[in-house]
Amino acid sequence: MVPLEKVEKLKEGGYDVVVRGDVVEIYFTTPTIGEAASAPETGDERRRFVVRGVVLGEQVKFTEAYVEEGQDRRRINLADLELWIEYLKSL
Repeated sequence: MVPLEKVEKLKEGGYDVVVRGDVVEIYFTTPTIGEAASAPETGDERRRFVVRGVVLGEQVKFTEAYVEEGQDRRRINLADLELWIEYLKSL
């Protein structure tokens, strides 16, 4: 679990963090491939990462994550986010 105050600090780094009651949603939209490569002709699709969790006291327990690309939605295993979660704890 991650302290809620650390999750809210993500707002400073370009993430959208929404807390509704005891539900937390974190959104991050990547730059396009063209923007990242400084070559607009290489692509204009963005990916949006979504991480959801529940607030338990002052802590957040992540419950699901997925990436949206166009109309497709692909689940992300929370175990694959362990490094990111450790980064959050260090904020």
